[in-house]
Amino acid sequence: MEAPPSKRNPVASFTDEILAEILRRLPIRSVCQFKCVSRSWRDLISYSVHREKLPQTLVGVFYHSFNSDRCPMTAHHFTNVSGIGLPWIDPSFSFLGVPNNRVSLLDSCNGLLLCYWHVYHKGHEGDIISSSLQYAVCNPATHKWVMLPDLHHGWEGEVRLGFDPIVSSHFHVISYVLDEGGYVTGVEIYSSKTAAWTFKESEWGDDVMLHDRTRSVFLHGFIHMLTFDDGIVAVDMDGETWKTIPIPSGGGSGCIHQSQGRLYLLNTDSENAFKLSIWILEDYDTHKWTLKHTVCTAKLFRKNNLRFDRHYKVIAVHPECNLIFFVFGSDNTLMAYEMDRKEVRVIRKLGHDCSGPYLPCVPMWSALADEQI
Repeated sequence: MEAPPSKRNPVASFTDEILAEILRRLPIRSVCQFKCVSRSWRDLISYSVHREKLPQTLVGVFYHSFNSDRCPMTAHHFTNVSGIGLPWIDPSFSFLGVPNNRVSLLDSCNGLLLCYWHVYHKGHEGDIISSSLQYAVCNPATHKWVMLPDLHHGWEGEVRLGFDPIVSSHFHVISYVLDEGGYVTGVEIYSSKTAAWTFKESEWGDDVMLHDRTRSVFLHGFIHMLTFDDGIVAVDMDGETWKTIPIPSGGGSGCIHQSQGRLYLLNTDSENAFKLSIWILEDYDTHKWTLKHTVCTAKLFRKNNLRFDRHYKVIAVHPECNLIFFVFGSDNTLMAYEMDRKEVRVIRKLGHDCSGPYLPCVPMWSALADEQI
C-alpha cells in the first residue's frame, strides 16, 4: 500500500544530481553534518563527480603568534575569513600528541596541513646529543594524521604539500634537495599511496634557487615554486616532467597562487613599486600570461608608498571568485579586495604579535571523508 502523502519523504524522490546541486548552495558546516545522515549521503558527497560541483570555499586562515609574556610563548590560531562567529577549526592540534608550542606549520593544500616538530635524541646520561625533524600531514577537520618517514637527504631543503582530492585521495610531499649554495640538485617526493620517499635528480639545470618565503601552488599535478631569477619551476609528482615558466618581464617582487583552475602571479610593477599586478597563466606551452587586474596600494590601504612583502602580504586568492586576501600593517589586519567591484573590506585585526606563515584553509570534500586522512 502506498504511504499517505503526509508520511512520504520528498527527498527520496530527488536524483543524486539534484541533491548535489542543492548541497553546493549550502554552507560548508552544513554539508559536513549531512555526511552523518546516512551512508548514501556520505557516499554522495564524497563521490568524485559530485565533488567537482560542491563549493571549494576558503573558510579561514591559520597563523601563529609569539608573546613572551605568556606560557607557552608560541600559539597557533585560526580565524574565519568572514570575520564573525567561532573559529570553524580548532587550531590546538592536540590530536598530534605533541605540545602545541612545538608544532610548526609549513604548508596547506585543499584541506590538509603539512607540519613538523623537533625530535630530540638523548644519550645514556640523558643529555641531548642530536635532533631531527618529524614531518606529518594532518586533516584539522577530522583530526586524522599521517607521520612521514625520515627523509633520505636530511631536512635542509624546502618542503611542500600537494593534494587534489578531485583527482585522487592520495597526497604528496616534496622536499627540494639543495647544495651548499642553496641551489636545487634534486627532489624527494613522498607518496601516501606507497608510504615512501623517492629521489629524483633535478632536470632544471644547476642554477635554480627557490624563493623560499613564498607559497607553492599545486595545480594540474605539478608543484610550482617561484625562483630568485624571476621565474617559476614546476615538477610533477612522479619526478618525470620538469618545467620552467618565465614570468612577465618587468615584474618585481611577487607571489603565486591558484584560483578557478589557473595559476596566478601577483607582483609589483618594476616602474611603480606601489602598484600590484595580477596575472593569469593562459597557456603552459607558450607561457602566455594575461594581465587580469591592477590596483595601487593607495587604493587598497589608503596610504602611500607601501611596499609588497614589507608593509603588506598577499596570503590567498579565493579558489572560486575574484577575491584577494591581504595582511596589512603593524596590527596584521586581515583584509579582502574584490577585483570586480574594486572594493576593500576589513575582516579583523589579528594582532601585533601574530605572523605567518598564513595558510589558507580550503576544505575539500574527499579531504573530509575517510578515504585518506
